[in-house]
Amino acid sequence: ALHGSWNRSVPTGYKIVRVKLDDKGQPQGGAEDFITGWLAPGETKKGRWMGRPVGIVFGSDGSMYLSDDSGGVIYRVTYGK
Repeated sequence: ALHGSWNRSVPTGYKIVRVKLDDKGQPQGGAEDFITGWLAPGETKKGRWMGRPVGIVFGSDGSMYLSDDSGGVIYRVTYGK
């Protein structure tokens, strides 16, 4: 979870990224955007975000839970089979 900047002239972060791992758990390539949208495209004003992701945990069913300390919510991300 990239919480997002607050002290830069051009905001960065405000998203969830993923890094693919090989069979030995070693990173394969760089980080890829997985979930975005907390900062509107082209937004350049400080403090103008829709949320700030903070932490990630996984449930026993494989669901991913994301906390957002700006919006005061927890998101549940699931996948279809």
